[in-house]
Amino acid sequence: MKHIPTLAAAAALLSAGIAGAAGPADVCTNLGEARTQLVALLGEADATKFDGYKAKIQAASKAVDAELAAMASGPDAAKANAFKPVWDAFKATRENEIVPAIYAGDKEKAKGLATGVQAGRMKEMKATMGCP
Repeated sequence: MKHIPTLAAAAALLSAGIAGAAGPADVCTNLGEARTQLVALLGEADATKFDGYKAKIQAASKAVDAELAAMASGPDAAKANAFKPVWDAFKATRENEIVPAIYAGDKEKAKGLATGVQAGRMKEMKATMGCP
């Protein structure tokens, strides 16, 4: 039982540190993770694995959303505000067009969107956050 308070305290400190420390580097990391998982989904031939990639994409995207919210009232608020509308458009295209095309077996359509409009958005978002 004496480990429970220690674990709870560690978890509280960790979550407070993560929420308070969100910044451009965190956004870049999770943006990259979401992209990596989408590229993997696009290349996956086994449809039984699609949901696993989709879950990882959504988890990384939720992390970006949380980081942007945390940044909105801090020193990087201007970056967060510039990033958010492009990010929202990026997510909408991914969730409403690219992922459904992959699930429907139309990988050419998905690739066209990913290498077209989405590539431009990714470049813009990375530039806004200063991602490598």
